[in-house]
Amino acid sequence: MSKGSLSKLIETLSERLLTERREYLATLIETSSSLILALLAGGIVLAVLGYDPLNVYNILFRYGFGNIRYLLDKSTPLMMTGLAFAIPLIAGLFNIGGESQLYIGAFIALLAAYYTHSHVIGILAGTIAGGLLGAFIGILRVYRGINEVISSIMVNWIFFYLIIYLISGVYYNPERPHESIPIPKDARIYPISNISVIFAIAVLASILYYIILFHTDIGYKMRVTGLSTASAKYAGFNPDLSMIYSMLLGGAAAGLGGALLVLGMTYSIDDMLSAVYGLGFTGIGIGLLGRLHPIGIILASIFFSGLLIGGQWVELKTGAPPELADTLIGVIVIALAIPYVYKLLVSRLIQRRVIE
Repeated sequence: MSKGSLSKLIETLSERLLTERREYLATLIETSSSLILALLAGGIVLAVLGYDPLNVYNILFRYGFGNIRYLLDKSTPLMMTGLAFAIPLIAGLFNIGGESQLYIGAFIALLAAYYTHSHVIGILAGTIAGGLLGAFIGILRVYRGINEVISSIMVNWIFFYLIIYLISGVYYNPERPHESIPIPKDARIYPISNISVIFAIAVLASILYYIILFHTDIGYKMRVTGLSTASAKYAGFNPDLSMIYSMLLGGAAAGLGGALLVLGMTYSIDDMLSAVYGLGFTGIGIGLLGRLHPIGIILASIFFSGLLIGGQWVELKTGAPPELADTLIGVIVIALAIPYVYKLLVSRLIQRRVIE
C-alpha cells in the first residue's frame, strides 16, 4: 500500500470516528437534557400534590438502585421483552405479542425443567417456544395479510387464559394450589458469588442480537426491509422472509426472558400470571428507551427496573398511592423516549418519500 493510500485510509477512519463521537455526544446531551426536564416536571407534580420532591427522588434512586443483584435480576425479562419489540420494529413490524411470547416461554421452560431436571433444556425449550409463536404471528402477517397488532392482541389473551387454565387445572402444586408445579432445585439457576447469572445470560443474548442485526446478512436484510420493502425487493431480498425472521428472533428473545424469569427468580408461576403479566407491554417502553439498539436496551432495562423498585419504596416510605409512583415513572420514561420516537418517525417518513 502506498503512502498516499495509507494516509487516505487513516483520514477516512478518523472522519468516521469523529462522526460517531459526535453522534454519541449528541445522544448523551439529548438524554441528559430529557432526564433533567423529566425530573423537573415530576418535581412540580410532586410539589403540587404535597410531597417533598427531593425526599421522593432520594428514596426512588437510593432504594431503586441499592440492591444490585435484585436490580439486575428484575431487569432480565424486561431486557428480553425490549428486544422482542425492537427487533421486529427494525424490520417494520409492530410486535406487541411479547406478552404471550413471554408467557409461553416461561410455561414451556417450567415443564421442560420439571420433567428433565435441566435448566439448559428449560432455557432452550422456552426460547424455541417463544420464537415459534413470534414466527406464527409473522406468518399470519406475510401470508394471510393479518395485521400483526391485531393478531398479537388476540394471541396474548388466548395464551393468557390457556396457561391460567393449565396451571390451575392441570399443572398445579398440590401443596400450593394457587401455584404451578415448582422448578426442581437441581434445575434452578442460582446466583454465583452474588452475581446474577440470569442477567449475564440475557446480556450475552443481547450481544448476540447486536451481532446478528449489524454484522450479518440476515440483520442487514431486516434493516433494509424496515426502511422500504420496495427497496428490499429491488436489491434482490425477500422482505417476507425478513419479516418472519424478525418475529422469530423477537419471539425467541421474549421466550428466553420468560424462561430465565421462572428458572432463576420465581421458580413457579401463579394461577393469575401476576409474576409475568405486563412485562411484555413494558418491553415496548424499554425498546424505545434503548433506541432499538441491543446495547441501549441493556442500559434501559436496568434504569427502568431501578425506577420500578424505587417506586415501590416511595409508596412504602411516604404513604403515597401507587398511582403517584406510576405517574412519576411514566413522566421520566416518556420524556426520555419522546425525542427518539420523534426522530425515528421523521427519519422514516423522509426515507420513504426519498425511496418512493
